[in-house]
Amino acid sequence: MQFSVFISSEHNPGPEATTGFAGHVEQIRLAREVGFDGVAMGNHLSYGETVWFPTLETLMRIAPEAEGMKMASCVLILPLYHPLLVAQQAALLDIASGGRFTLGVAPGWQQDEFKVLGIDFKTRMSRFRESVELIRRLYTEKGVTFAGKHFNTENLTLVLQPLQKPRPPMWFGGSVDPAIKRAAELTDTALGDTWVASAHLHTSVIAGQANLYRESLDKLGKPQPKELPLLRNIVVAPDKETAIREAGPYLAASYKVFGQWGVFSKVAGLGKQTLELEELLADRIILGSPEQVAEQLLELAHATGFQRLITRIQWVGMEQRIVLRTIELLGTKVLPMLRKELG
Repeated sequence: MQFSVFISSEHNPGPEATTGFAGHVEQIRLAREVGFDGVAMGNHLSYGETVWFPTLETLMRIAPEAEGMKMASCVLILPLYHPLLVAQQAALLDIASGGRFTLGVAPGWQQDEFKVLGIDFKTRMSRFRESVELIRRLYTEKGVTFAGKHFNTENLTLVLQPLQKPRPPMWFGGSVDPAIKRAAELTDTALGDTWVASAHLHTSVIAGQANLYRESLDKLGKPQPKELPLLRNIVVAPDKETAIREAGPYLAASYKVFGQWGVFSKVAGLGKQTLELEELLADRIILGSPEQVAEQLLELAHATGFQRLITRIQWVGMEQRIVLRTIELLGTKVLPMLRKELG
């Protein structure tokens, strides 16, 4: 069982964003100290009401604090960016991390993010596939000529190459069955590729998707991945009541925004825009004392077979002391319990 700490980089604008950036550095230092071996970060554009730190640039800043830890984008909305620029930045991150970077990517689901960049949302799947192919070729070939619907290159060589050969592994995000099957199609197990599960779905749904991913790999004649990562919302406190009282308002407020974006209606397929806190706590958020959290994670591990837990432990406006407490209790209390049971 491996642990990655997720950088929840959404902050209120102004001074909170400044202190929030420094707070992430402190979080990584503590996570490394208490036994985490990875750090991951998601991706949204910084417009609207809250600040979102850019993914690859922020990971680059954190790389010195994360020495020896695996780093990953989890996940980059790939169709929003030119694949050459992504390949270049990811190569530099791989060098900065000592050959420990994983490029996690997904097509995206929030239409407004495409609209503000002038990109047709309906083209995201073809842009995504072209980008994956072109990035892989830029890492493994010289003089790449590529003619696609969205991207074209002629005799292009990416001189800045990653440390890992032939390329860094890739994680493919997806929350619906067609996306799971697409992840299997794109997976090159021999190079460490795999599917990464969403934080927003019920355990039963994730377990079914994990089985679908494995079955899809089998049908394609591909080996099973060495690592199955899972992103989950987690709050650890001395007891469940404290966790709910201190973290509940932040969870509810953040998921209200996600609901407005369509995470429940479009991603989770629930047919409604928002969920009450009680509904969020019902199998979408792991919360409680170290013993309660360990028990829930054991059930999740048995149901899904995941080997790497990516822990989202912060929501916009949350006090740093609450975040640091979760990191410390996960590392010193929960992780030893899990490793004792799961190895």
